[in-house]
Amino acid sequence: MAVKASMLAAARWGDAHARCPSAPNGRRTDGTEPILGLMLRGGDPLETFELSRLTDFDFEAVCKDVFEEEFGVSLEIFTSGADGGVDLRHTEPDGTSLVIQCKHWHRSTRAKLVEYVTKVEAAKVARLNPARYVLATSLTLTKGAKDKLFTALQPYALSPNDIYGKDEIDALLRKHGHVVRRHLRLWLTSASVLNALLAKNIVTRSQALVRDLEQTLLTYAENPSYTKALDILERRRVCVIAGIPGIGKTTLAHILCAQYLKDGYELVEISEDAEEANRIWDDDAKQVYYYDDFLGQTTLQEKLGKNEDGRLLSLMGRVARDPSKRLILTTREYILAQAKQRYEKLDRHSFDTHTCVLDLTDYTFQCRASILYNHVYSSSLPASVKELFAVPSVYRPIVEHRNFNPRIVAATLAEADLLSVQPEMAPNNILANLEDPQRLWAHIVSHQLGDTDVKLLKVILSFLSSVRLKDLQSLWRVYGESIRDLKNALSILDGTMLKTSKEFGEIVVGFHNPSVRDYFVKLIESDVTELLSLIRLVRYYDQFETLWLQFPARGNGPMLPTYKECKSELETAAAAAFRSLPFKAYRRRGAPVIDFARRAWVYLEMGRDIESSMIRRMGFEAVAEDGQRLTAEDGAVDYEALLQILVDDNTAEGRKAFAQVVSSAIDWALADVSDWALIKKADEVLRSTQHYAPGVEVEAALERLESVRQEYAQAAIDDWSHPDGPNSSAAEMREIVDYYSAEQDAPHFAGFETAAEAVYGIDWEHLEVFSSGRAKQVLDRSWVSEREVEHMMGTLRNESSQGMDVRD
Repeated sequence: MAVKASMLAAARWGDAHARCPSAPNGRRTDGTEPILGLMLRGGDPLETFELSRLTDFDFEAVCKDVFEEEFGVSLEIFTSGADGGVDLRHTEPDGTSLVIQCKHWHRSTRAKLVEYVTKVEAAKVARLNPARYVLATSLTLTKGAKDKLFTALQPYALSPNDIYGKDEIDALLRKHGHVVRRHLRLWLTSASVLNALLAKNIVTRSQALVRDLEQTLLTYAENPSYTKALDILERRRVCVIAGIPGIGKTTLAHILCAQYLKDGYELVEISEDAEEANRIWDDDAKQVYYYDDFLGQTTLQEKLGKNEDGRLLSLMGRVARDPSKRLILTTREYILAQAKQRYEKLDRHSFDTHTCVLDLTDYTFQCRASILYNHVYSSSLPASVKELFAVPSVYRPIVEHRNFNPRIVAATLAEADLLSVQPEMAPNNILANLEDPQRLWAHIVSHQLGDTDVKLLKVILSFLSSVRLKDLQSLWRVYGESIRDLKNALSILDGTMLKTSKEFGEIVVGFHNPSVRDYFVKLIESDVTELLSLIRLVRYYDQFETLWLQFPARGNGPMLPTYKECKSELETAAAAAFRSLPFKAYRRRGAPVIDFARRAWVYLEMGRDIESSMIRRMGFEAVAEDGQRLTAEDGAVDYEALLQILVDDNTAEGRKAFAQVVSSAIDWALADVSDWALIKKADEVLRSTQHYAPGVEVEAALERLESVRQEYAQAAIDDWSHPDGPNSSAAEMREIVDYYSAEQDAPHFAGFETAAEAVYGIDWEHLEVFSSGRAKQVLDRSWVSEREVEHMMGTLRNESSQGMDVRD
């Protein structure tokens, strides 16, 4: 009967290998190439896929789609734990069936698979008595293994071709490329993407970015924000990803970075300021720039205290004009709103057209379930704990929680994995932490950490970014603490609340994610005792500045009364920090330089706000230092911030300092105007100075600058008008054309039209919108039904079954 049924099935569905015989390398056995259809853009006909990076559910979903295409039938998918040997099935009207079983045994071996199929699976198949049985596995199979599996599954497997190993599945995916595009996580874990991560096309200060990208590829769950952000990047070339803390901004940015790596772009991570992108700009290379938390993690002044607003907008404009560049930025939505209020240039810029705001409405029930599933699946929790999440009464309250937040899910699972003595409480802990996000870290700090561990966390909090391990060790000795205790604390905290990585070949220590810093900021805001403990840790100016920028006391902020209570301790810290060398001087080239202008701004503002004449005097002392020191850091001085503080100070000290700052601003602006970018920076500084100090001195400086600008522009225009072609940058020439095209009283430049046509071509309208239609090539995938969510979560029951005699 079984043999007759098999013959009938072969006639009805056809044998795919007979109709389109394919060898593992993707070539037909008759010597012709298979029909590749719509493959990955820029894909290799020999593309391979890292199936081991898929979850069990991913693997089944991919098999369903690719076998439907290959066999030309629709397939049912069954919930795990009750299939009796069936993952996918097609049933004919007469009751005969095609059964496909998916074995995602990437953590096991071929020998274990053969043993399991022979001892367990074969009996299941005999009871099912299908007309045809197909086995698909993510393992690579040798000829010997396939023959053994075929022998065990006869007569239901029609031939060894019904045994699909990784090589055969790769071949099917190459053949049906649109299936790959339908499964974003499969697409982004293809060998070409992973090879791009390993290749030399990531220009980064930290190899941690590579590891972060790899981890993101394991846990990412598709949602509409990906297509929305990709569309903005393709039309505008610049995308700002905004949203509340923990919503998934960095995750989305990582996925977009991986997408562009796949397309041959060089990835440049920006960690300090927008000028980094200009330093590594390459007109001849496709580059995608990634700037995480570009406005700071907790306070706007982290990143925009030094004329950064102008540099940032300049970079955005430069990228928008260059088809070979992309810029991806992330920020918290409230910090973006603060920036637009604080900085007129940012407020004038139309961010809305570049911004993709992540919202919980993007996370449908199915998407939330995928996020939870992916994080549970990829964690190192025991299989028995993972199985808990397979039950609807466990996962539904988490998925449907009003405060659902991907970061809280991930952090709670990390705590259960690394710190908790009761990992089986992970589902309850996720719910409790969603109810009270501060609970996660409060529980760890209160019940699982010692005093030394908490002190280390506060030391990291006292800096706005990561700290070199060797600098941390030096500071630890200054505190009179044991290096052994430091190492023990690091071993406890690394991977949960702290993260160690490498920058410039050095080990650095920072918070694992921004939510840890958020917790400590709120803790210190709520308790003056905690604030005093942090103030007493200050030994360097970097720490003193962090005290002022990280907590809301500035400008009559809510913490100002608390700061006034601590005035004596703040004055002691200010005196200790005033002449200290920069703690993070390793980031600078050459010998450490004290930025007295920066210190003047912080000391003058704090002294004014907390009414400390001692701290104000130190601010005036910083201004009165050698005038050249005010301009020492190559344009990093925020003259506007200093002038804002000093303009209404009618004391003799205040008037003297104001005059010196104006003079220093003019000196800096005209010191180096050797290229267009420096001319633009000089113009910004002079005009902001003019706002506070209108008069002949600044007017004369602006006139001198305009003369230099016109001479530079004419030289660039001559270069681009030359018949032999230009030697200068096309991006810079476009900026010159844009500037003088917008000027109503622009001077006449010989050759302007010729240069403009050369740099832009005849299509002057291309600046409006650029669209390659790439985003439209990303196929919309209808979200899985509740039944499929139940199936997906149910696959967690089988997580422990690879290579063991357990139920299927």
